Order: sequence, then structure tokens, then C-alpha cells
Amino acid sequence: MKKIMKITISIAIMVSMLAGCAMAPKAENTTAEDGSTLRAAETEGQDKNTESDFKSAWPRTYVDGLGKEVVIEKEPQRIVVLHFGYTEYLLALDVVPVGVASLSITQQFKTLNQYEELSNITDVGETVTPNLEKILELQPDLIIAGVGIHDDMRESLEKIAPVVFKKNYGQWDETLQDYAQILGREEKAEQYIESTKEIIAQTRRELEKYSDKTFVFLRPASKSEFGIVGSKVYSHYHDSQDGFGMNVPESYPESWIEISLEALTEMNPDYIFLQDKEELCRQKVAEMESSSVWNSITAVKEGNIGYLDISLNTGSPLAIRLASEQILEHLK
Repeated sequence: MKKIMKITISIAIMVSMLAGCAMAPKAENTTAEDGSTLRAAETEGQDKNTESDFKSAWPRTYVDGLGKEVVIEKEPQRIVVLHFGYTEYLLALDVVPVGVASLSITQQFKTLNQYEELSNITDVGETVTPNLEKILELQPDLIIAGVGIHDDMRESLEKIAPVVFKKNYGQWDETLQDYAQILGREEKAEQYIESTKEIIAQTRRELEKYSDKTFVFLRPASKSEFGIVGSKVYSHYHDSQDGFGMNVPESYPESWIEISLEALTEMNPDYIFLQDKEELCRQKVAEMESSSVWNSITAVKEGNIGYLDISLNTGSPLAIRLASEQILEHLK
């Protein structure tokens, strides 16, 4: 139970960051001077970072999420990330960090099953309280921290290596571009964005046959409640132009909230997807089976309940690709 609570708290932090703001193909590796294998990073946009900065050679100046100008002298080779949710963006850009906070959580992600390099990454402690000694031992040349999580640690972290604070824009492509700017992987980011958008468009075409149906995306909460993933939190599910185009009920919220079973019944969706650890989701559904209110929902009556991997909560391009795969597989 204690372990589940830790995971829940970490995921909650990640979802709140995304609200405020699939599988990736194997790619070429970069080898550091010490022989360690690396990949790339995450990205978001900001007006202060001009196009000339975006394409500049090293060194480059990057304005981070706290508004500080950080000079990055050369392409980072040994990167420590202090939130597990950032890992997927780095891997999408072909960069493997040397250290990740709450690494055990990422090791459960189906988005990362293909990356054998995860076994070479060091866990640097909890997301909220990373271990400075472990970070120092890794001799990083860049640390990526989270706004609102590690602000008070900046001075301590800067004694170890240059620190950039991730921006919270929320859009996966902006986020990927921003990481690419930090890591000098702009071209790789553009290629990955283009191929991901092709997957999104193909998914939208395949889902056109469900244009008269409504979908809700839930997570287990308290006994009689669910967490509902708002339509603006993961817009790639619902956007009719740039997403999968999956319709939601009229009363569906835009942001992340908890709703009662009665409120879910009023929405009466045609399909329900639970997006969390599958064990917890199935346990939640089993608890609901004796409820006449639960059984009155169209999705429940017609057996239209699907289970999506917990890694999809990152909203990363890897998560989008896996979401396409899992949603289409369920609907088939």
C-alpha cells in the first residue's frame, strides 16, 4: 500500500504539471567520452528563445521555466532528470539519461519496454526529494528539474552541474521541441513530431466510424469516485483537427477533477477507458459490479470498458503512439 501511495503521489504531480502546461523506434546512440550510451531530451516553446537561438551552435543560452538564462557550453552527454515523466521525451530524442528520479515507476511503463538502456540508469531518489549525493556521484553535465517541485533546490543543484527547469506548456510537440533545444536535437525532434502526427491522423481516420459515440477517460479514486482526465489535459484524444477526434459527453470537464459515480452516470458514455495501473483499474471495476448505478451506464451494459497503460498519463509522444495502439486494439 505504501508503494502504491508513492506511485499515486508521483503521478498526481505529473498530471498537475501537464494540466498546467506509441512506441518509439530504436534509434542511433550517442557515446559519451566515458563510454556511456546516451539519447536525447524533452522540449517546449517560449517567446524569449528566438529562432536564431533555436538553431545556434554550442554554447547556447536557454531561458528556462523559471525565467533564468542558462548557458549550456556544449552538447550534454551526462543528464540527470528529476522527474520520471521527463524520461520518455529524452528517449524520443535518442538520449538516455544517466540518472532519473523515481526510476522504478518508469520501469513499469509499457512505453519504455523496448529500451534495454533503462537497466543502465541510476535511480537518484524520490521525485520530490532527490538524493544530491547520488546525483553528484554521476558527475552530470546537465540537470533537468521541475518548476514547482525543485525550485528551492536550485542553489544546491547548481553546485553540481548546470540546471534547467522544464517549462510547463502542456502540448507534447512544444515540449519535445523545447527539450531538443536544450540538447541540440532540433532536427530529430522535427522528424519525430512529423511521424507522430502521421500516426495521430491515421488513428483519427480509423476512429471516424465511432463519430456518434462518446468516450470518457478515468482513473481510480475513492470508493464512489473516479478521477476523470479532462479534455484539455490530453487534448490529443479529443481534438478533431490535431488529435484522435474522440467525442466526449456534454458535461465532460476540461481539466482534471474527481467525479462521483452519479455524475458519471449522467454522462452515460458509450465507452470507458481506465488509464492507470491495470491491477488498480480492474479492482475498481470489480468493486463497482454490484452497483445498480454503475450497471446502468451504456458502456458498462455493452461491455465497452478498456484498460490503458499508466504510462499514457505522461502525455508524451511515446505515450500518444501507445495510446493509438491500445485504443484501436480494444475497439477491434
